[in-house]
Amino acid sequence: MQKPNRPTSLVDWLSDRYNTVFSDNAVGRVELFIINMALVGFVLHLLLIFLAKHALLGPYFSPQIPSSYLQTIYTPFSIFLFYEVLTLVLILPKSIASFIGKQFEIMTLITIRSFFHDIADYDLDKPDLYTIEFLGDIGLDLFGSLLLFFLTIVYYRLFARTRRVATTDAAETHAKRNQFIQVKKAAAFLLCLLLLVQSVISLVGWSVELFGAIQAGGHLPNPNAVFYKEFFSVMIFVDVFLLIFSFIYANSYDVLFRNAGFVISTILVRISLTAQKPFTVYFALTAVLFGVLLMALSIFYNQKTATKPTVTVADEGV
Repeated sequence: MQKPNRPTSLVDWLSDRYNTVFSDNAVGRVELFIINMALVGFVLHLLLIFLAKHALLGPYFSPQIPSSYLQTIYTPFSIFLFYEVLTLVLILPKSIASFIGKQFEIMTLITIRSFFHDIADYDLDKPDLYTIEFLGDIGLDLFGSLLLFFLTIVYYRLFARTRRVATTDAAETHAKRNQFIQVKKAAAFLLCLLLLVQSVISLVGWSVELFGAIQAGGHLPNPNAVFYKEFFSVMIFVDVFLLIFSFIYANSYDVLFRNAGFVISTILVRISLTAQKPFTVYFALTAVLFGVLLMALSIFYNQKTATKPTVTVADEGV
């Protein structure tokens, strides 16, 4: 039986760069750096609000700085969330299903982070604060994040139940899986470079918008629309890229349909980042629920066709 073509030299070179740059020691150093950055950011944000509350930043800037100390929780949480985005890139070579699951995790964290952002906009000392509007706004973040967390757990439980489908040639399947992993490592390395460039551009743009909002005394820019909107737009095309290559290396009907459905989930996640409440949570829940149903139906299909020999790639590769 004819063996699949070897990956190009460029793919091999990019894959080697991935193995070198993202070694266990390098990832450990990044984790330590993220922890230190979260601590420094938290302390600096506390100091900034303290100076603003005591009018130590001058008569112009002090009134423009949010005065709630609760907003400082938002800063380290955002830094940890960025690290989760980085791990999303690192997990790409493992499996497409794990890659999508990590996107669901990030969407869950973005939703719970919105609580810290929204609660800081309210004066908790006001006796007339607890209105239907307040409870609906805060409750949407809380219960939405809980439901997303629950659905993500269900997704991973279903993923753990997936089994390898019988193959006509185990050696050929193993070779195909290794080739696909090489391609995904190359894609992950390029995606990480794009992530770093996009982070710098987004940070500069957000700083300009933030300074302009403070000067005009208007609403602060939506942080989800600053970085994560562009990031998940890129993720849509990454999912399509993986869909194409998964068809090359795994010509299984259920895998093709599942991976095509994952593209839809990513599109729904992208829409949720720019939608207004309550639709932002509705779209996020729909995205994760759709992924759960895809995984459940994939398991059902494999159980019904387990006796039929097919040529596919093991779940940890696709």
